[in-house]
Amino acid sequence: MKMIDFSNRLTLASIWCIVLFSFVSLSASALSHILIIIPIFLSLCLLYKNGEKIKFTKSMIFLGVMIFFCVLSVLFAPDIDNKFKQASKVKYFLLGLLGVFAYRNLFKVFKREQAKTMFNVFLVLIAIGNIAGIHALFDGFHYLRWKGASDGSRAAGMYGMAITYGYGIEYIVILLTGLAVNFWSKLDQLVNKKLFVFAMITCYLGMYFSYTRGALLAFVISIPFLFILTKKKLFKVSMVAGLILVISLTTLVFSISDGNKSFGDNRFLLSAQNKSNLIRISIYETVWEAFKEKPFTGWGYRNFEKNSFEIKRRHNIDYADFGGHAHNNYLEILAGSGIFAFLSLLAFLTYWWREVWARADDLTIILIPFLVSFLFSGLFQNTITDGENMFVIMFIYTVSQGISKKQKIFL
Repeated sequence: MKMIDFSNRLTLASIWCIVLFSFVSLSASALSHILIIIPIFLSLCLLYKNGEKIKFTKSMIFLGVMIFFCVLSVLFAPDIDNKFKQASKVKYFLLGLLGVFAYRNLFKVFKREQAKTMFNVFLVLIAIGNIAGIHALFDGFHYLRWKGASDGSRAAGMYGMAITYGYGIEYIVILLTGLAVNFWSKLDQLVNKKLFVFAMITCYLGMYFSYTRGALLAFVISIPFLFILTKKKLFKVSMVAGLILVISLTTLVFSISDGNKSFGDNRFLLSAQNKSNLIRISIYETVWEAFKEKPFTGWGYRNFEKNSFEIKRRHNIDYADFGGHAHNNYLEILAGSGIFAFLSLLAFLTYWWREVWARADDLTIILIPFLVSFLFSGLFQNTITDGENMFVIMFIYTVSQGISKKQKIFL
């Protein structure tokens, strides 16, 4: 009993690190990984001691398979000197996977008041970060980071890169919107409503002023799924409206012939021929050539970016001076770790969706729009190997696997 209590205390402390630091400091967020290691070990020991089976869901199995192929890709990459250090970067996946066992023990005794305290603290911190980032955009100086704005033309919250912040804050926006739309009458059980509204407004502003096109598009695509289980007619209407909006905006940006212009000088409506878009297309072409050269082992997990310049030059791909990661979750895994890791990723995401859907409870209503957003935004940005975003994504995954179907979010 003392062992499980100690394990739960450490697991709770690990979650607190996510609450306190996920949108504040990447290095401080790493404490959550340090603190969860012992609870993982103790949880597995207790299962073995009690003669219980270690239960893996299908999404957990395929996540484990993907991790295996990602590590294997590092071992086969000839240009990675410190293979252990590079392979250790799968820790976001691995600790998210194994952390499920620690979370399952904690959530058996987790109190609603603890969740409410955590949620309120998180909203206070994220609101402060959003406001500071927006202020830095207009003032040019970030007073919380005590340095100049990290991006002079886009808000970045407490992050160093606006695009990372834009995708990260969009995940929070869709989660908060789902809570507001579907559980407003019950929300005071989980959070202070006035604080919730204030923080949500700052999140919306942060998302907008980050000017992250892929994140905003993912949010628009996700909106109908807020109603998929609760308001079927509204789901259908919003799907049609969203489709018309996306088609209209797509037609609009393709109608702008000058690649240096946007409609109404709005960054969200840049010409389809904009240099940023063309560079991204050139990266996608580079991924394809990289895959053809190393289809099974890839170039090494998180090692495609290092090789992208040379691959571009070798295949005479445009914008040879612009390399980088794949700007796409699926293509990043394909190029870095090969076809088997890519297929494992697809299987992991498919079964995560199916497992969330099969719950048919409050958590399903909250997480389906988030999953749509994550799956769709992954077409435009590599968030799956980005530390700041991965702390949030894998935390949500671990929670979704750790809370049993019998446990209720609301009474």
